[in-house]
Amino acid sequence: MYIDTDQEFEAFVWDDKYNTDIDMVDTQHHKLVDLINQLGAISTNQTSSGELGAILNELANYTVYHFDTEEKLMEHYSIDEAHRAIHIKAHQHFTSQVTQAAKILLGSADVSNRLLAPLLKYLTNWLIQHILGLDKRMTQEVLALQAGDSHDDAVRKATAFMTQSANVLMEALNEMYGKLGDKTLEVMKKNQELEAEQEALRVLNEHLEQRVKQRTTAVEQANRQLLANNAELKQLNEQLESAQTQLLQSEKMASIGQLAAGVAHEINNPVGFVNSNLGTLGKYISSMFKVIDAYAAAEAGNEARVFPEVAKIKKTVDFSYLVEDIPNLLKESQDGLARVTRIVQDLKDFSHVDESTWQHANLEQGMDSTLNVVANEIKYKAEVVREYAGIPEVECMPSQLNQVFLNLLMNAAQAIDKKGVITVRTGIGGEEVWVEVEDTGKGIAPEHINRIFDPFFTTKPVGKGTGLGLSLSYGIVQKHHGRIEVKSEVGKGTCFRVCLPVQQTPTTSLHG
Repeated sequence: MYIDTDQEFEAFVWDDKYNTDIDMVDTQHHKLVDLINQLGAISTNQTSSGELGAILNELANYTVYHFDTEEKLMEHYSIDEAHRAIHIKAHQHFTSQVTQAAKILLGSADVSNRLLAPLLKYLTNWLIQHILGLDKRMTQEVLALQAGDSHDDAVRKATAFMTQSANVLMEALNEMYGKLGDKTLEVMKKNQELEAEQEALRVLNEHLEQRVKQRTTAVEQANRQLLANNAELKQLNEQLESAQTQLLQSEKMASIGQLAAGVAHEINNPVGFVNSNLGTLGKYISSMFKVIDAYAAAEAGNEARVFPEVAKIKKTVDFSYLVEDIPNLLKESQDGLARVTRIVQDLKDFSHVDESTWQHANLEQGMDSTLNVVANEIKYKAEVVREYAGIPEVECMPSQLNQVFLNLLMNAAQAIDKKGVITVRTGIGGEEVWVEVEDTGKGIAPEHINRIFDPFFTTKPVGKGTGLGLSLSYGIVQKHHGRIEVKSEVGKGTCFRVCLPVQQTPTTSLHG
């Protein structure tokens, strides 16, 4: 994304994935990109405060104008209040940080790339996540309203566009960008202070060598602190880029999930009428067999003499075999359709595509449907043992808890090297129920136990995990006012226990 050469410096490369399909918003986004690129173009050379001030002022003013346009657009279409509040807060925070950064830059005697580079990267990354997150969610609702949908339908479509995984990731991104912006300002201030101290050191060099040595020591200490700050900033940027990649991937997976749910829905229709037709066909064939049996009884012993052609045809087609095999074929076909119906039902039970609100659900049934969905991933690694206690239904969001079960089952399977056992248990204690997933895998090292729920932390090899599965699961369980407990012993296995209240409070059900 960053290109640094003697000829040009392009800070931001536009891509079609940033288009929102609302011309006014996209045009203003392009203008912001052009201004950021102008700022990037001067970052490789020394520049006058006048030139820098003109670009920064234009960027600040146009940012305010663009944010005002978006906020008026949201007000005009009466966009969902919760989204508007989050969106406007993000605008205000970004405007405040850009203003502070401009003061730091314009307050410096000389503006170098060391001061501009952190601001440039922050501006670029913030705009990327803002477009992909809040702006796309807003424009999805606007487009739905323009298409004639009701406000409730438009909100549902916009919410469905940003999946649960994506929403959790966006919340993490927004929080991370707040920290990243503060850290960027801190680094810029430190760089400004360092440049001021270096200038003072140059003056002192002309007067007193001893003072130079003292200041040199101070500068070295400041440089060490600067390196530490830059390393921390680099780590935050790397985590941010990883989160952005995960966000894009989750959007792709959401589309695949919606497609699978649609296919499952469509399969049900032909399976239904084929199954009905097979049943009717079976009745028809049974009736025909009765007629044939009556004919055979009437003509017994005389068939070859009276109907020689019929006897020949019956022999040619092996009629006795057909009479025996046709019912078997019908039964096998109906069994196959029953299996298809069961698979489709498991997919629907797992995804709960029509259930996005709090409701009472049977967690054991949810675990069974999840086990059926991941059966192909587990069957070669482990035997699954169910130890259900018949727990009562729980007030919850079933699709979210199924995602927790999916993450725990996949982690259990991946922890087993060759062949092992995964045990699923349920139980009740007081006002809570619990669900356990225990494996006989490699276990978790003691030094990692306290970090397994941290975002981006993983002990899996590179490319095998994002470090988000347990973090997202932890957030979902917390949202349900529950908790996750873990016990593990290296070389023997791990047991995760999810504890949940049977009944949510009225406030919880309304606000989650």
